[in-house]
Amino acid sequence: MEIKAIESGFGIGKAFPSAAVSSPAASPSEGFSKFLGEMMEKVNSTQVESDQAVQQLVTGETKSLHEVMIAMEKASISFQFMTQVRNKAVEAYQEIMRMPV
Repeated sequence: MEIKAIESGFGIGKAFPSAAVSSPAASPSEGFSKFLGEMMEKVNSTQVESDQAVQQLVTGETKSLHEVMIAMEKASISFQFMTQVRNKAVEAYQEIMRMPV
């Protein structure tokens, strides 16, 4: 019995496009490392944007203090999130290392 026959019989592919059979996904380690890399790039870009906003405020190029504060808070929150993800990854690694073999 093929999976395709079941899908076509119940219309799962039409109702839930994400449930349709697709090509094999990337290995979990590649997906997670790619996610971490992208997250770090985004955090870095928000930090750079925040720094640029502060520089523009100091030099008088912008008069909008609230936009600068929003940029700074976005950078702060994204950095805190990245730190928490790192902490959870370290905790998971330590928990795995404590497991008896």
